[in-house]
Amino acid sequence: MPRVPSPTAPLKYVVGIDIAKDTFVACFGRIEASQQLRFGKETTFANTLAGFTALLAWTAKQQAPAAPLWFVVEATGVYYEALAYFLSDNAQALSVLLPNKVKHFAQSTELKSKTDQLDARLLCRLGLERALPAWQPPTPALRQLRALARERQRLSEQGGQLKTRCHAYQHSYQPDARTLERLAAQQQLVAQQLKAVDQDLSLLLDAEPELARKLAHLTSIPGIGLTTAIVVVAETNGFILVENERQLASYAGLDVVQRQSGLSSQATRISRRGNVRLRTALYLPAVSSLRYNPQQKAFYARLRARQPSGKPGVIAVMRKLLLLCYSLWKNDRPYDPQFHPAHMAEKEVAPAD
Repeated sequence: MPRVPSPTAPLKYVVGIDIAKDTFVACFGRIEASQQLRFGKETTFANTLAGFTALLAWTAKQQAPAAPLWFVVEATGVYYEALAYFLSDNAQALSVLLPNKVKHFAQSTELKSKTDQLDARLLCRLGLERALPAWQPPTPALRQLRALARERQRLSEQGGQLKTRCHAYQHSYQPDARTLERLAAQQQLVAQQLKAVDQDLSLLLDAEPELARKLAHLTSIPGIGLTTAIVVVAETNGFILVENERQLASYAGLDVVQRQSGLSSQATRISRRGNVRLRTALYLPAVSSLRYNPQQKAFYARLRARQPSGKPGVIAVMRKLLLLCYSLWKNDRPYDPQFHPAHMAEKEVAPAD
């Protein structure tokens, strides 16, 4: 006769971790055979190697070896990365979740307050109640690609700001010649650094032919250049955490939302809560594709027929370009204007603002 487990026997342990720049809060919990959730007291650790080691020692004291242990971390900025790689290197089961997925789970709970301790417990509860995908660390090539892509974006922004300052100062009353020289020198330095970053990107792609080949699928889309393709792949880590197109649109802040309460109803708009680097990188390609991509041009025209303002249509094109990049990367195929997979036939919805 099979042995019936005790109702209090743990089925799974989960450590939910809310991480910040200098510290992180961990909440240890378990789900029992009776489906009862049990949570321990939250503990704060330093976001350092010593803190990571202390976390494993703290966890080992509370875990029974018969049940699996799972760590759940939210992908907030870059602060989670060192801990995630440490846990992965130490053969710990780990899930790294996009913030929008955590937010949607939080909305389904009764939590009204928000603190580091409550966030850690929320992540612990999420791991206990849901079957989560295991985190796959990005390859060294993707990590380098993201670092270079972000450096390039920062330098490009600095170059634009310097150009504006120089233009404004040149047209001011009696501009100082030495100030103009310094501004010109700063512009030259930024241009040199941009060139150096582009050279490093070129060397990286030469050393990673598979990455270069898949990036070529994205650049086959009219309007998507290599710089944009690099940003899209870098900011999504090769779409490694993306489970579906809706989640990707939400991660980029290009998902359409509506605010309604009682008799008050506002127009739809994009959430703008996602990755601003993706939105910045996709704007000009979306505008360009309206000239060179017949499919996007026709899509935009249909939206303009219902929406007089042009901006919502451009945002909708940005979203379609992002989802198209995801489809080509996932299916490992170049752009084909005659190929329209069923999952790309999304509703033609644009925000009202």
